[in-house]
Amino acid sequence: MPGARLDVPWRRDHNALIYAMSGKGSVGAERRPLREGRLATFWTGDALRAEATGRTPLELFVMGGRPIGEPVAMHGPFVMTTRAELNQAWTDWKKGRLGVKAPHRKR
Repeated sequence: MPGARLDVPWRRDHNALIYAMSGKGSVGAERRPLREGRLATFWTGDALRAEATGRTPLELFVMGGRPIGEPVAMHGPFVMTTRAELNQAWTDWKKGRLGVKAPHRKR
């Protein structure tokens, strides 16, 4: 629903990631655009904010934790530390070594 908003208190010493599983919206005080299949990162602050802007529900996956002090490489559903690791993850996924993706049911 457009205008629906999520505000989550967050620890300043933790990073956060918000992945949009469906819908469109914005994140952060700056209202950075976020849409299905995209990831937003938060490195500082004491709260997370997301707001729906599209007609379909904005479904989010929020995760976070203490910083691990390593580089982050992301492509599609994979988050690794190097491009080489990303390439290996894609190869493994295409060969069925990572299991199967459960279908996401649209409402």
